Amino acid sequence: MDFDKQFKEYHNKIKLSSAKKKELIGDSREKGSRDALRDRIKKDFEEKGRRQPKFFMQGSFSMNTTINPLSAEYDLDDGVYLQNIDTSKSIEEWETPETVHKWIVEAVDGHTSKKPTDKNLCVRVHYADEKKHIDLPIYTQKENIYYLAVKGKGWIESDPKEIKDWFLKEVSKKGEQFRRIVRYMKGWKDFREDENNQIKLYGGFQLTVMTSYNYVSSDSDEESFYNTIKGIKSNLWRYEHKIPHPINDNKNIIEHYSETRRKKFAEEFEKMFENAKNAYEEIDCVEKSKKWQKIFGDRFPILKKEECEENNKEEEAARITGTTDITYTSERQA
Repeated sequence: MDFDKQFKEYHNKIKLSSAKKKELIGDSREKGSRDALRDRIKKDFEEKGRRQPKFFMQGSFSMNTTINPLSAEYDLDDGVYLQNIDTSKSIEEWETPETVHKWIVEAVDGHTSKKPTDKNLCVRVHYADEKKHIDLPIYTQKENIYYLAVKGKGWIESDPKEIKDWFLKEVSKKGEQFRRIVRYMKGWKDFREDENNQIKLYGGFQLTVMTSYNYVSSDSDEESFYNTIKGIKSNLWRYEHKIPHPINDNKNIIEHYSETRRKKFAEEFEKMFENAKNAYEEIDCVEKSKKWQKIFGDRFPILKKEECEENNKEEEAARITGTTDITYTSERQA
């Protein structure tokens, strides 16, 4: 029995709705909104005689692959593009990443009840009551090249706009199913890390890139997911050491991960694939749904015997009439 319908029911549960997106961004008049945070940073820069920065929403939120987390916070990424760095000078003469991080920390401190976290790649603003945080990576531009301020490493070439453009082109070429497969991958990650909070798998960007490199289209999301992770599994020995950047394949998007994290990811992915193989090949419909739950958790629907019998009748009717792709209206609109 094909589980396309069940996969899409699961997808509807994890997919971020338009209403939730608006709620997370917030009304610009409210303190908890993205725009209120931007305005606070602009005002602080203006008061200190610096040119106001510009902003660009990036990451999974901008690519529409964010999922509803089980217990983790919603993660929003809003790039801060500094306009007050004298980029006519050499990079070595620019203000250091540590300095510009301090600017942003000072600007946002007190905006919420919890102190901001100064991470290596960004400044994080916590919204405890809203179960979200906003990460503020800091950039500047010299000529046509964007640089990210990375504490301890300096100014590193990085252009999130290129990543977004790349992803949208991938969706345009491969179709919306590709975006759904990315969400399924994130759903597995979210469930596994929630199940065992000692585990830290690869990030959403890394999962997205691996999915793109190995994506297999199908009329069925179940079949597409299985064949895609089968491709990733066959390349896992590579992905434990390097995942080429989609814009510049000389760059390795896991170079900052520890060997421990890489090995753990490979180990967890192997387990997930074996569980997925068992689920995909299972012929008993009730057992099949239970096996997929081992991967995705209880947001994936468990079927009862009578539901299985009804689904079998639908598939048999479709086979007799020559229909190969059953349309489940509510899921197709997801």
